[in-house]
Amino acid sequence: MRNPFLLLTLLSAGLALGQGAQVVGVYTLPPTPIRVLNPHLSQEEVAESQRAGWPATDRPAIGSSLYYLGDGRFLGSTDRGPNGDCPGGKFFPLPRFAPSLVFFRLEGREIRLERSLPLRNLGGKLISGLPNLPGEEVPFTDKECKTRLSLDPDGVDVEDVVATPSGGFWMVEENSPSLLYATSSGRVVVRYTPEGVRPAASYPVRDGLPAILRQRRANRGLENLALSQDGKTAWVVLQSPIGPTSEPAFDRSLVARAVRLDVSDPLRAKVTGLYLVPFSDPKEYPKPNRPRDMKYSAAAFVKDQTILLLERAEGGARVYLVNFAQSTNLLEHPNGESPELDKAGMDYAALGIKLPERRLLLETWRLEEFDTDKLEGIALLEDGQTLALVDDNDFAITGKEGPSRLWLVRLDRRLR
Repeated sequence: MRNPFLLLTLLSAGLALGQGAQVVGVYTLPPTPIRVLNPHLSQEEVAESQRAGWPATDRPAIGSSLYYLGDGRFLGSTDRGPNGDCPGGKFFPLPRFAPSLVFFRLEGREIRLERSLPLRNLGGKLISGLPNLPGEEVPFTDKECKTRLSLDPDGVDVEDVVATPSGGFWMVEENSPSLLYATSSGRVVVRYTPEGVRPAASYPVRDGLPAILRQRRANRGLENLALSQDGKTAWVVLQSPIGPTSEPAFDRSLVARAVRLDVSDPLRAKVTGLYLVPFSDPKEYPKPNRPRDMKYSAAAFVKDQTILLLERAEGGARVYLVNFAQSTNLLEHPNGESPELDKAGMDYAALGIKLPERRLLLETWRLEEFDTDKLEGIALLEDGQTLALVDDNDFAITGKEGPSRLWLVRLDRRLR
């Protein structure tokens, strides 16, 4: 085992290998003022955010994504910032919050922040997390949900991130939804959106993703991103099935759309594959769930055409090993972009469509250390056998949520 950080973690936990999946460490982010992540915010703005409906300004969310950098260091991300529910939208008590990439390590039983990298446009202006276009969720200033905020074409809701071998970052986000590339300094170079979706951002936008992604459900955009070790191939996956839940055939759907891209040249990313990925039967979870409750919330690359997907619903989460090698590339199917394929009850075999193989690796509700179903980040450590999972505490928007946490789980077998 090459990583001394991991070796010490396992030894301190007294773990005997080969006894099934076990939690070998739980780590917590200490109280952290929000200005540590966003130094440009004033203390007056933070105080105003409390009056607007955010009571816990020292419990930031850094677990919308997770990427392992090696040598015991991790990369996480905030999403769009503190926000709460409004009829038909969300309220943003800190509207100038800039979505940020967060670098940290594990020390003792704590998450230790190293630095925060707020996202900017090419000119250096900070980017917000506000929605982009009419028809998306309406942003309001506070929990009274009366005064609207302006839309922001630059705004992103980062939900997964990976670091590239060249030092840049790929991200997926939910607003439009889109795939973005940023430099090592956090400046967005290009944003890829579904065909026909072109927010008038201050940085380049190219609508080269499959048009079918436009039919994603509100607040259920691109949530999952995996990048091959050579940095040339990316997989992005929607959080949920497409289509309106008001239509029974879509409401009962249990497949999500996945896209494979050649990202060898970040400025000329090319779609090379389009797939359907199945969800579990909701009845297999320990709490009552409907198909619409099923979500994929994080991804990580394993090897070849195999990735990890973190599936979750009420009651816990599952981790799957998903292999696309033998699955049908819908770009080569005559009806590949038809939403009819996403409806419940489809006979894929009769249509000549093979779904990717999934192998169940972990169910969090079987491990007593997990007391949340809000896991949104996953990473595979260099030993090929230890997973890191992180939660999204929603910036403790109600004041009842605890701080951000990370779990290390040792599987009973190596994945690579």
